[in-house]
Amino acid sequence: MLTPSTLRLAPLLLALALAGCASDTSGSEADPTGEVDVRSNETDQATAVDNPDLVADVDTTGPPRVTVAGASVPARGVVTDIESGDRSCYITLRTDDGATETVHADYSVCDTNVIEGRRVQVVYAPDDVMAASCQGDPDCLDTETVALAVIATPID
Repeated sequence: MLTPSTLRLAPLLLALALAGCASDTSGSEADPTGEVDVRSNETDQATAVDNPDLVADVDTTGPPRVTVAGASVPARGVVTDIESGDRSCYITLRTDDGATETVHADYSVCDTNVIEGRRVQVVYAPDDVMAASCQGDPDCLDTETVALAVIATPID
């Protein structure tokens, strides 16, 4: 007997069944051992540098500066220095017009030492960091929102 709850699930079950039937299995064979080949979808920063196809999607024709979290920050430049700090990591960029500017960056950006000395396209996101008024005190809970570089893709 069909109940109202069964009827509500019918479209979902149908979609799942169709998705299973439509999945592409070309080029893959079942592994008789039952082992599963697991591959990561994460790209290693060094791989992105070594593979020009990954870098080709970077837009270097956009504006030289972007505004994020109320701050105007450079969209690209040559990384001249990387330093890990209390509030964030910092990257210093020499912009296309020759100015030097230090910006907040996610620690993962600084951990990839493949960008120092390279021209990069920078993607920012608003994020909270320890407030400057904390003066590095780890017990201080004050934060402020900054433009945080979350991706720095080499474009040279």
